[in-house]
This record gives sequence, C-alpha cells and structure tokens, in this order.
Amino acid sequence: MMKILKFATFLYALICFGQNRVSEEVYQSTIDRYQKPFKISDENKGQGKLSLSKTEDEISKSCMHFFIGYYFNGKFSNSIFYAKKADVLFLKSNKVEEHFIASYYLSLSYQKSGFIQKAAQYLNEAEKTAKKLGNPYYIAMALKLRATFLENEKKFKEAIPYHISYNASFQESLKKDSHHSISEFTFSKCYLAFDYLMMGNLEGAKKQILLFESSNDISQISNELNWRSEIYYVCKAVIAAKENDKISAANYFDKAIDITRNNGMDDRLTAILEQRLKLNIDASETREKLFAEFIKCRDNSRKEIFKVVNQEMNGQGVILERQKEYKYIFIGVALFLSMGVLLFKRRKRKKQKIYFEEIIKELESNREKASSIVIKEEINNDIASDYSDSKSQIIPETTKTDLLKKLERFEKGNAFTTKNFTVSCLVSILDTNPKYIVSIIKEHYGKTFNEYINDLRIKYILEYLHDNPESLKYKLTYLSELGGFSSHSYFTKVFTKKNKISPSKFILALNEKNINEEKIDRKKDA
Repeated sequence: MMKILKFATFLYALICFGQNRVSEEVYQSTIDRYQKPFKISDENKGQGKLSLSKTEDEISKSCMHFFIGYYFNGKFSNSIFYAKKADVLFLKSNKVEEHFIASYYLSLSYQKSGFIQKAAQYLNEAEKTAKKLGNPYYIAMALKLRATFLENEKKFKEAIPYHISYNASFQESLKKDSHHSISEFTFSKCYLAFDYLMMGNLEGAKKQILLFESSNDISQISNELNWRSEIYYVCKAVIAAKENDKISAANYFDKAIDITRNNGMDDRLTAILEQRLKLNIDASETREKLFAEFIKCRDNSRKEIFKVVNQEMNGQGVILERQKEYKYIFIGVALFLSMGVLLFKRRKRKKQKIYFEEIIKELESNREKASSIVIKEEINNDIASDYSDSKSQIIPETTKTDLLKKLERFEKGNAFTTKNFTVSCLVSILDTNPKYIVSIIKEHYGKTFNEYINDLRIKYILEYLHDNPESLKYKLTYLSELGGFSSHSYFTKVFTKKNKISPSKFILALNEKNINEEKIDRKKDA
C-alpha cells in the first residue's frame, strides 16, 4: 500500500506542476490538498507563500495550492478567483497540463454554484485540452468531469456511460504509466453504484459495491484515503435503507458524515445530510439534530453561492461603492432596454394590426365583388422569358386576350393548390405554350411563375381561414398542405413575406376578431 501512495505522490507532482518543475516544499504542500483538510493554518501559510512569490511560475503554483484547497473546502468563490488567476499564467507559459487542471476545477466550482453555462464552458475546455494532450489519464478525468456535470443535473442514467468509459480509459493509462494515482480510480465503482441507486437500480448498485469490496482492503482505504471513502459509505447506507436495515444505514451514514466533517467538506456534508433525511431512517430526536445541521450547511452553501454570483457580476476586489454603481447602471440599462423592447413590440403589434386589417378589408371586398383583370392595351416587348430562350415574346393580341381570360378562370379555381404544380401543368390546363404563359405572367403581374402560383395559394388560404372559422384550429402543417406548399417552413416564409405578418399571428388576430364580433352579436340579440 505504501508503494501505491508513493506512486500517487509522484503523479500529483506530474499533474499539478509538470515533470521536473517543482520544489519539494511546494510539491508536498500541493499533495496535501488531496490527502488532508484545507485548514485555516494552511490557508494562512499559503497566503504567506503567495505574498513571497516572485516569479510567475511561483505565483501560479501558489494559486493552484489555493484553488484546489478552496474547492474541497466548499469555498467556490475563492476557488474560481485563484483558478482564473493561475490559468492566465498557465496559458501564458503554455502549461497545457496545468491548464487542464484549472479548467477542471473551474467547471466543478461553477457547477456547485449553479452557473451551468459557465460550468459547461470550462467542461468543454477541459475535454478539448485532454484530447490535445492525448494522455489516457487526462481523457479519463475529462470523462469523469462530464459524468459529474450530468449528475449535478440529476441525469444519472446519462452519466453511467461516462463513468464506464472513465474506468476503461483509466485502466489504459495504468498500462502505460504505473505511476498514475490509484486513489483517483479506486472509488470509481462506488460513483457508478451511486448513479444506479439514484436511478432506482438496487441490484446494479450492489453489484458495483461488491466488485469494489472484492478488490480493495476497506480498512486500509478508509484510513489512508479517507476523504474519498465517504462515497462508499453513502452507497452502503442507501443500499441498507432500501433493504429496510435502518440501523446499518444510520451507521454507514455516520461514517460518511464524520469523514466530511473532519475534512471540512461542507458541500458534500450538505448532500449527505439531505440524502439521509430523505430516507427517513432516524428517530425523531436524531432527525431533528440532523435537520438543524442540514439547514445550517445549506445556508452556508447559499452564502457561498451568493458570493460567486456577486463575484461574477461585479468582479473580485471591487469596492462596495463601485459595486453599487454597477448595479444601478445595470438596472438602468435593463430598464432602458426593457422600455425599448416594449416600444418595439408595441410598434410591431400596431403594424401587424394594420396589415391584418388591410388583409381582412381586401378579403371582404373580394367577397362582395368578383375580381377583375385589367388587360393592358400595350405589350412590353422587352420583357424576358423565364426560360433559356431570352428573346422577347411577341404574342398576337387575340391570343393574349384569350389567355388572360383563361388565367382569370384558372385563378377562380384551386388547381394551383396541387403539390409540385409546374409551368407544364398550367400549359396543359390553358392549352398553350410555356413561353406565352411566362411572358404574360411577367408582363401583366410583374411576377415569376413561382411568385404568381404562391400568391394564388396564399390568397386561397386567407379566404379559407376567413370563410371557415373552424379552420383557425387547424395546425399550420395542415394549412400548408392544403395550399399545396412543399413544407410548413416554406409556407410560413412565403405567407410572412407576402402579408408582413406570420400565419400564426394572423390566425390569432382573426380568432380574436371573430370572438369580439360574436360578443357584439350576443349583446344585440339580448
């Protein structure tokens, strides 16, 4: 077991500072962050070292001492501050391994503080850095970080494959370098067991715990790597509680709670107390004491989260007066933007109301009188065809008059609502040639064939909605098919471009109009 600890110690030197780049004193103090609590005396000692640090390398190492220690002590605002400070120097010196560690703990700290977007940002950076390093150990740790992220989001089922991949990758790293820290890997089956428990898979959890117990000396692990072993006792406690063995469950929870208390792991203590209270395994007196401790821990956690929020909004080290000034500016800008948004929306609503009323006016006008097509007397011989033959089409006057009458009759029907309606389809209906059709549509309507057909389809849909109130309940997909459009999205695009109001907004406005008219009619009848 001592050999394993020596290997673990050597690994930490590699991970935290890079190979052959660290003094024995700093090296040992950094290892202690993983092996013992981060106490006030350590914090003061570290501050002294930081103040005496002269080179950027020394400052970055001291900052690493802090951000790891503060994370395990639940002081996430401090951990974020020192991790960012260290990471600037890591990137400047091109220390890729150290940059991975900083990204790793920044993601964890932001997760614990509820800043999911920030946590995801640093998680992605850690994964990208691990791939760049190409080392199975860092890849394994990135997988573990992803699993932790999903667990914090209560996505335990999604976390399991990452834990399994983490185990496989860590095994691969041990083949290549036996100096890798066994402590990182030892409790992996316990974390996997915990996910199974959160999913309600008791047998899966028991299987993982049995594998863990069969391959480890529990008494040795508990003594030498005790801060990690709390997850083992938590799993044992939950399993016992699920099997209605409340005494064993309470004993295992006591061991896990003692570990987190002794190591100053306030965040983990809060989570364990909450889990224990949910299982309701204690007598009322014990439960009341545990609940009081839970409330105290939770309040402390909330204070720490508030510090992170405040830090993110105002920046570390900004004086109180400046913070208030920023807050007032922020509030002022927010109010200004809100007013701007409200005014913009109001103007937009007014415009849409005008567009809606214009559409309704036109529809009702069309209902009262038959639409007529004014035939122009002169022919513009310069208009080009949509076909490859770009020469102007000189159409005999009688032919043109006949085609315009046929188009008028065509527009009164609904043949254009057929899907994939092409020029050939219209040519067949009108019994003419495609060049004449394209030329006349271009000259007398100022449109391409597709624009002409789409306008007819939109007009058809508008009249259908106006004349059939029950159609206002139909989905846009159905309406787009009714009009012959190829897709719902294309229908929305064409409708909005033509009417300057989306189909959904038009339907909503028409529905409100119908309801108001019904109310007026009911009042008249009464």
